[in-house]
Amino acid sequence: MAADTKYIAEQPADKRVLLQQLRAIIVKTVPDATVAIKWGVPFYERGGKKICALATFKDHVGINFFAPPAALADPKKRLEGAGKGNRMLKVRTAKDVDAPSITRWLKVAVAAAD
Repeated sequence: MAADTKYIAEQPADKRVLLQQLRAIIVKTVPDATVAIKWGVPFYERGGKKICALATFKDHVGINFFAPPAALADPKKRLEGAGKGNRMLKVRTAKDVDAPSITRWLKVAVAAAD
């Protein structure tokens, strides 16, 4: 079992569904990404450089995009965080899984890692 699928399988059912949806978008958008568990959560990387990470929290699951925040176009202001190199989308329900935006942000993160 891949590291990320093991992590997802261990999460509560409501969070597991959301993580599976996010993972499917990641795998489709970045099929050559490798997965490693770091700090207890799955990180997706290319060439040793971070693309994104998934994590479960009490009230949501999060997908972190590792790219300069200025490059992550976010007109609806859904990305959160104040770090210099990443932003997080908090996913509370399936309605929050905006595949076109997530795909676009993943592509930006891939470009930033190249």
